[in-house]
Amino acid sequence: MVTLASTHESTSQLARRIRGYGTSSAYSLGVEEEFQLLDPETYELTPKIDALLAGLDPKHHGQVKHELMQGVVETSTVVCEHIGQAHEDLARLRTLVIHRAREVGALVASAGTTPVSRWEGQQVTNQPRYQEIVARLQYVARRELIFGLHVHVGVDSADKCIYVFNALREELPLLLALSSNSPFWQGKPTGLQSSRIKVFDAFPRSGMPPELAGGWDEYQQLLDRGASTGLVPDHTYLWWDVRPHPDFGTIEVRICDAQTRLADTTAIAALIQALVAWHGDRFDAGIAPTPAAPSTFIEENRWNAARYGIDGEMLDFATDQMVPTRQLLARMLDRLEAVSTRLGSREHFDAVGGMLARSGASRQLAAWAAGGESTSAVGAQLVRDTATY
Repeated sequence: MVTLASTHESTSQLARRIRGYGTSSAYSLGVEEEFQLLDPETYELTPKIDALLAGLDPKHHGQVKHELMQGVVETSTVVCEHIGQAHEDLARLRTLVIHRAREVGALVASAGTTPVSRWEGQQVTNQPRYQEIVARLQYVARRELIFGLHVHVGVDSADKCIYVFNALREELPLLLALSSNSPFWQGKPTGLQSSRIKVFDAFPRSGMPPELAGGWDEYQQLLDRGASTGLVPDHTYLWWDVRPHPDFGTIEVRICDAQTRLADTTAIAALIQALVAWHGDRFDAGIAPTPAAPSTFIEENRWNAARYGIDGEMLDFATDQMVPTRQLLARMLDRLEAVSTRLGSREHFDAVGGMLARSGASRQLAAWAAGGESTSAVGAQLVRDTATY
């Protein structure tokens, strides 16, 4: 059996490396997007990542990278002090990737899943981390043909990080509903608004994380034990919907589908930044954590988000009533308005309100219907919308 630690540092080295907490400015931002590389004729995924990277100026290599499959390219912004800087860097990276893809005969699209391609026959990236993940997880990893949006927000102490982490758990389903943008899987509509999240749920250590009531010490003990046993070499093998990032000193929100429109990516990043800051303010004010909602009901809200997106209902934990998801999101925006103003993010934060009218998933399904139930028509629209900003 291949162990996940076999080609990495020794477990003792790993344990030392993960101890402690990184330094970051409070509520700074980093945003990661995963893009599809498509054949211009068929809109099928095409394994062009090596060719794309080969012609890239080396100064961009840290920001444009491989992912598990060779038809995927990941981008990462620089550490941004405010959402305007993040938006500018996201736009620069999209332009760069689209330009390089055209040079190697590919198009770029962004969505949580591909509407056209099947997972069978996709080529895995030839790097040790990805090869060992496939060796360990087999079918579960080979079918992981999904694309996410990850948002890092700086938190300036380890204890505050865990406080925010615990508080975010019950709000994550709202972020999934808002970002739902993957109604297709294996070339067919699934009846879900986020198929991506259900595909990824097959991974171990994925999905909704446990509450860390024991604070940073509990999290550190989990990481130390994972490293010493070889079960979890480091925190990057915890594929939770949200996770503390010890190296960077951030909260990393990972539940969202990749967004087709740049404006939606920036809006979601602004919303997540405001959420983290709102909870961080409560920690700074010495407000005790709110008792955790039952994990069973958080999971039920998460399922409703995957199934219905913004068109569904969720349990409002404050009233124990089922409430339209749009209404819960609108309440969240009202609650965070003052924080977003303080952060200087109102322009992009306010764009979340526009997203409540129509999700990315519904736009894909409308293109599919208008195109005579053609997934190629969906692929063409995704390419256009990804490049329009």
